[in-house]
Amino acid sequence: MPFCPHCGKEIGEGVKFCPDCGQRLKTVLTTAENTSGQGESAIVPEEVKGWNWGAFALTWIWGIFNQVWLAFLMFIPVPLFGLAWAIVLGIKGNEWAWRNKKWDSIEQFKDTQGKWSTAGLIVFLVSIVVIVVVIVTLGFLFPFSFLGWLVT
Repeated sequence: MPFCPHCGKEIGEGVKFCPDCGQRLKTVLTTAENTSGQGESAIVPEEVKGWNWGAFALTWIWGIFNQVWLAFLMFIPVPLFGLAWAIVLGIKGNEWAWRNKKWDSIEQFKDTQGKWSTAGLIVFLVSIVVIVVVIVTLGFLFPFSFLGWLVT
């Protein structure tokens, strides 16, 4: 099945212009190629786009293994910038990983990122549980001084 060489969207046979981006198409259309690892020129397939818990929760570790060096921006010492950058990584991480590292296939990419997402989701949920336990424990140890700011 043919794809637009400009935006990567699937298009019908015999179409002269891409219905999504309007790009004029050549008469001969090729099927989707593996363009991973080609930087900005890589066409990111729709099926690899989406939220990535691994990129969100494991930021720089995920970045090293997926050659997404932008992940190190989370170390900028500006209040809440690390959290904001983790959210950006969660949103754009799959696209950046596809562009920056050569993958054998879409299936291999999805399998690898699926494992990262599972690990990231586990880390995120465990972190939430630990934070709640710490807050509740401190509330019992210092009932008036610690949780007083929550009540007033």
